[in-house]
Amino acid sequence: MNELDKKLNEYYGGKVVRKDLTKSIKEGANVPSYVLEYLLGMYCATDDEENIENGKTMVKHVLADNFVRPDEDEKD
Repeated sequence: MNELDKKLNEYYGGKVVRKDLTKSIKEGANVPSYVLEYLLGMYCATDDEENIENGKTMVKHVLADNFVRPDEDEKD
């Protein structure tokens, strides 16, 4: 992580979104990008790789629990 990224995370914690993470999770999720970016900002706005992995797992759980896939639209 370069110096600019470190400063952004330091001063704007929780508001910085890594677009590479957005792209990697978006491929498997049918949600609007702004929802995904909000969740990634909440759970993955850090430079610690372990916390980022934990955050990605948390985002995937939130999406699985709260969003209906198109093939599940008739499911109760």
